[in-house]
Amino acid sequence: MQPIELLIELLFVFFYKAFDNYGFAIAGISLFVGFLTLPLYRVADQLQRKERDMRVAMQPGIQRIKTAFKGDEQYMILSTFYRQNHYHPAYALRSSVSLLIQVPFFIAAYHFLSHLPQLQGESFLFIQDLGRPDGLLSIGSFSINVLPILMTVVNVAAGIIYTKGFPLRDKLQLYGMAGLFLVLLYNSPAGLVFYWTLNNVFSLIKNIFYKLKQPLKVLYILAVIGAVGMVSAILLIKSDFPLIKRLVLLFGVVIIIALPLLIKAVQLFQARYLARFMENKKQVALLFILSMVMMWLISSFVIPANLIATSPIEFSFTGVVQNPLFYVYQTALLFFGFFVIWPIFIYGMASKEMRSLFAFLALVFSLSAVVNVFVFPGAYGNVSKVLLFDEPALLRASTLQTIIPLLVTLAIFIVITLLFRGIRLRILTSLLTITVLASAANGIYTMINIQKAYAIHAKNVEGNSLTEIQSDRMKPVIQLNKEGKNVVVLFLDRAISSYLPIIFNQFPELEEQYTGFTFYPNTVSPGKVTLTGSPPIMGGYEYLPSAINLREDEKLVDKHNEASLVLPLLFSETGYDVSVFDPPLANYQWESDFSAFKTFPDVHVSSLKGRYSSQYKMEHPEIDLWGPEYESNLITRRMPMFSLLRIAYPILRQLFYYEGTYFLMDENTQNTNSFIDSYSVLHYLPRLTSTVTEKNSFIFMVNDTTHEPIFLQAPEYEPVVDVTDIRNPLQEDEFYDEKAQIHYHANVAALRKIGIWLDYLREEAVFNNTRIIIVSDHGNTVATPAFRDFTENGLLLASYNALLMVKDFESTKPMQTDNSFMTTADVPILALDQIREPAINPFTGKDVFEVVDKSLIECYYSSHDPQNNRGNKFDYNAQYSFSIHDSIFEESNWTPLGQE
Repeated sequence: MQPIELLIELLFVFFYKAFDNYGFAIAGISLFVGFLTLPLYRVADQLQRKERDMRVAMQPGIQRIKTAFKGDEQYMILSTFYRQNHYHPAYALRSSVSLLIQVPFFIAAYHFLSHLPQLQGESFLFIQDLGRPDGLLSIGSFSINVLPILMTVVNVAAGIIYTKGFPLRDKLQLYGMAGLFLVLLYNSPAGLVFYWTLNNVFSLIKNIFYKLKQPLKVLYILAVIGAVGMVSAILLIKSDFPLIKRLVLLFGVVIIIALPLLIKAVQLFQARYLARFMENKKQVALLFILSMVMMWLISSFVIPANLIATSPIEFSFTGVVQNPLFYVYQTALLFFGFFVIWPIFIYGMASKEMRSLFAFLALVFSLSAVVNVFVFPGAYGNVSKVLLFDEPALLRASTLQTIIPLLVTLAIFIVITLLFRGIRLRILTSLLTITVLASAANGIYTMINIQKAYAIHAKNVEGNSLTEIQSDRMKPVIQLNKEGKNVVVLFLDRAISSYLPIIFNQFPELEEQYTGFTFYPNTVSPGKVTLTGSPPIMGGYEYLPSAINLREDEKLVDKHNEASLVLPLLFSETGYDVSVFDPPLANYQWESDFSAFKTFPDVHVSSLKGRYSSQYKMEHPEIDLWGPEYESNLITRRMPMFSLLRIAYPILRQLFYYEGTYFLMDENTQNTNSFIDSYSVLHYLPRLTSTVTEKNSFIFMVNDTTHEPIFLQAPEYEPVVDVTDIRNPLQEDEFYDEKAQIHYHANVAALRKIGIWLDYLREEAVFNNTRIIIVSDHGNTVATPAFRDFTENGLLLASYNALLMVKDFESTKPMQTDNSFMTTADVPILALDQIREPAINPFTGKDVFEVVDKSLIECYYSSHDPQNNRGNKFDYNAQYSFSIHDSIFEESNWTPLGQE
């Protein structure tokens, strides 16, 4: 049932987005499903009529045999009589074909609509609540549901018209089914009963049409009027509809208007090019099945497996799912029905002429899908584990991306047509067989690699769990000393420096909380992504991307691990208690691989991300509506849609994505769960901090709250399930789009929680003797005030502007701003200042303080994925990489590396 339920869901969302009304959405799916299944019902009616005519013609002979013979003799003679008339008693099942078609759609609609929370409390016309039984008629304290009764009346009326002149048993069957649906749906939500009532109305109209002299002509006229009217209504209601969606709607109307011409063209094409082909039943069936199997393999195994293989660890231990291959398995099950079971069922019911056309179209579109996946994959940037694109605007197809794939499909169409006409089908069969085998091999190979990566990761997680606290109990993990010195580096991934003054202006109390801090707005990161932006923070100027590339004989992963250990080892050697939380991309893995730290037992390393999510949700019940399975369910539901997006023509991909919802109901484009995984750590910082240790302490903590931006509930900027207020200062200026505002929300949330922790440190008398450095590894391509007036590359350069705030020991002065030119590689120097000099890098033997060179900083635009950086040097795009000196706010100071 899942493929049908998915189809109903996609249609429901389409009509809801069009009319912004759940009642119209229900009416829309009823109408569309009715027209979609009309050919199937037509075939079913023909089968039933054929069986009924045969039965009526044989009835006199059957009656004579039953009168003259008894027992075994009667059975043998009846069997012979049936055989002579080419009839089998099993043909009686044909009378139930239309019922068999209804049942899957009924079950799918029942499951979807009866479990749809959005219908609760929604009214439509005379229906007060689509999510509950209608109860329209009340007699005292007793209420009567009118819609099920109306549905049954319509059903019986349709049956009376349809069964006129039929034998009694056929009439009883239909009336019995009408009664059964009345019993089943009497106490069902009004939305579901409304849907089925409209289905029965459609059947009634259909049966009336069958009695007309020219039913198809009348149907065509009504279809054109209905399509034009519906599209006109949509465009009037949704005046801001994007051009691509308008074109899709208009294309649909044109198709309906041109339907008679299209039918004639198809008939002519069949007669001219498929006439000889359709006689070869086995070849037709083989090509159709191979095409469908190929679509199944590509959409179920190749696309999902290759996506997961880019980062198997990210998809591991998500929600209630441990092994990421679960998502491949679930997608394969759904698409087996979508591309194999249902197409074969429809193919089996089709006529000989239609089967040849189905085989031809299946071949064209399956080969086009292969081309779209492998030849036109698109460069769409990063995709998160919940299948959200970092830069969805890239999905917008250019003119070439629109035209060329369509021309390729046209070429495929022409070539296949010529092969069909020449009956050179072995070429096509061989091509399909090779593609099917190659797809299967690709899927199997990729899944084996995923399983290997998962096994290693699971072992790492198990090993880490021996030394980590895995429960959600609030046990202090940040140990600070009241008497000595503490140094804390708080690494906020992708925090936006330029928003800080706006945030402090909105929340003046932050000025008091951040007393003692110095803000460095003129700070540059040498990397656009964490892979190149984090090593300088951890190791200093020796680990700028340009400096790392000079060490050509060493692997990037080894140099990254080396950088992550510089500060911990230098502080450990000085007698500090050292703790590292969530080191970025440790051992070039996304998370949980702390093998580089295990040879240094004095360095305590662990992961906090996600550890306190359950605790946070328990304490905030308004959040925990999805349960632990939410994230895994989200990936399971979106993965098939991601496959369809990849298969589709580039011009349709932005429509498939539909602002991150993939046209799925009950979907929030915001990954609230992932946000809470990091946000909960900042929320619980006071409870995670202890001030009883007797040793000096060094803490290095990475947090992704600012990396997983979502809209939060204003004015407090806290996560809730249904955000109703997103007010923020950026809204007042059209320069800042939604992406900028969503990042602003996350940055506000992070800074406010850290501010509460700073107040806690004051209460515990550890604020003054603690040096705190708040830094980000990079910014993001969002609109920021710092680069607003740049004539070009303003968004891109914003991704190289890192946040840097420093509070030194005993600093009590009001928060101030220092416009000195800084880089994120200054963090080790700031952290080690007055702690130990010289500070000799234990791996290179160089003094951290003596390798500083800010005369010209090179900023690399490179891949974020460790899998793409397995060599010894970073590859970077020189056009989008820059050198910078003195001030990041002077456009002339930025020079593309490709121009140097």
